[in-house]
Amino acid sequence: MQIKNVKVELVDKISRLVLKRITTDKGECFNRILAVSNGIYSCERKRLNHGKSVFNSIFQTFHLNWDKQEGEWDFKGLKKARQHAKKNKRFFIPYKQRNEEQWNKLNWKEAEREFKTFQKKESIVPYPIPLTASLEEWIIKKKEALNLLEPHQELIAIFSSKHLNINDFPALIKEELNNSLFLGLCCYELKTSLEKTNLSLLNSINSSFKIGDKTALICYFDYPKILTRNSYVAGSFAYCCFAGDVFSEKAHFPRSMSPESAEKMMNRKLTDYYLYDIKEKKFTKSLSQKEWHGFSLTDNFMEKISVSEGLNSYDSIRWLNHFFQQRDLNLINELLISKKEIVNTIKNYTGWSVFWDTAKPTSLIVQKTLSSK
Repeated sequence: MQIKNVKVELVDKISRLVLKRITTDKGECFNRILAVSNGIYSCERKRLNHGKSVFNSIFQTFHLNWDKQEGEWDFKGLKKARQHAKKNKRFFIPYKQRNEEQWNKLNWKEAEREFKTFQKKESIVPYPIPLTASLEEWIIKKKEALNLLEPHQELIAIFSSKHLNINDFPALIKEELNNSLFLGLCCYELKTSLEKTNLSLLNSINSSFKIGDKTALICYFDYPKILTRNSYVAGSFAYCCFAGDVFSEKAHFPRSMSPESAEKMMNRKLTDYYLYDIKEKKFTKSLSQKEWHGFSLTDNFMEKISVSEGLNSYDSIRWLNHFFQQRDLNLINELLISKKEIVNTIKNYTGWSVFWDTAKPTSLIVQKTLSSK
């Protein structure tokens, strides 16, 4: 598959949410897409063994883990994941899941080495950008990288939402949105002023495009599925408010966990699982569901799931969470298309409303800061 272009379909004047039309050689669709990331890919493989269907997503990602014991990146499973994506007609993006310390140490030499490693086999080739990178530096590196790509390959520059060179960050973002098909961002929990400022600048730039303009898809990687500091809202919704188009949540690698954390995960009960509540638009556990709805949504859903699906209780909840989140992202697109007052709709739901009022993704202060540059 190949993406022919990405164009702005609509920009909501109040929310500044942008609807983008993605045209591929197989058809068209809109943005706000949950990628099939590591956990859901695992569920899909189990379901296929039982003759069940997979998600209808055109994007699949594969997060790679840093193996502390071996002192190297673990590429195990990458080939099979790529084959799975190809079989299901998806765009495939590999991603090295760095922690904050690894991002701080990233330099151009390591970034270029990573690009060249993936350039050998991938159609969408990631290029991580050091935290202090300037536009001038990236223009030179980008030109060198593009000269190495084959016609069927695309480059995706991946920035950290904590990019330190804040003076050049807007220019770097504009460069990718204007001249690339993809722009990647590693993000955290929206708890630092640096991250909020960078993402608000990104949001402002993204919403400044006009209808019909060609632009890039903004791909968020490594975000928490649940923002526990922000009313337990879904990370996919949170970063959708900050211009996200494609979402790939943080992967969890049991081998990297402490023995205590691994044991705790293995011993979780059904009541410990978070379920995405489509009425509250946030993640909740059974106890709060009973208090709010009068019954446990988790128990109710689990009673309807057949063992023939091939998933255990944890995977079943994970599958439902993915399905419900994508449905709500589709709802946002539907509201944009119908030109309804989307902010009013957002404020009708507990989770969405609290996050919107707290995070303030359309901050006028940031808008003014950008316009004065």
